[in-house]
Amino acid sequence: MSSEVSTAYAPLLRRIHWATAVLFIIAMLIGFYCGLQPPGTSPRRELLEVHKSLGMTLLFLSLLRLMVRAATRVPPEPSSFGALVRFAARINHVALYLILFAMPLTGYAFSSAGGYSLKYFWTFSWPRLVADSPQIAHAGEVAHDTLAYVVYAVVALHIAATFWHALVMRDGTLARMWPRSGNR
Repeated sequence: MSSEVSTAYAPLLRRIHWATAVLFIIAMLIGFYCGLQPPGTSPRRELLEVHKSLGMTLLFLSLLRLMVRAATRVPPEPSSFGALVRFAARINHVALYLILFAMPLTGYAFSSAGGYSLKYFWTFSWPRLVADSPQIAHAGEVAHDTLAYVVYAVVALHIAATFWHALVMRDGTLARMWPRSGNR
């Protein structure tokens, strides 16, 4: 077994990571764009359906990711990581996991309690587990909108750290999560 393989995350976890990253960025961009559009207009309404569907997909993908992470070996961090880098990485990853759960749940609470559509890619409707409540809808909306700014910061920090590790430090950190084809 090469050192590259022994220091990489499990293949399924890497696939889930990149699927999550792509879907999360798409959902984030759609949400940002919709926030700039007047409520009730087209294409805002249609894009919000996609945004909410991506959010629910991400929620379940995150649950799967946690299960796969618990069932697989986490590779050791590069020896070049100091205590501060390890701490910052752990804080950022915890924040990303919390966001991956908090954003869909607050969005769901906002939509469910506000009486908004809960369709999943125009196929079926999620059950309304939160009763109609203007107070809960408002709290969900405020939480979701406030967390959006946290999302921008945490995702930007994660991407910046990735570039720092890949281009400045060249410590192999990106290779731990980079998708691979074939047997290496």
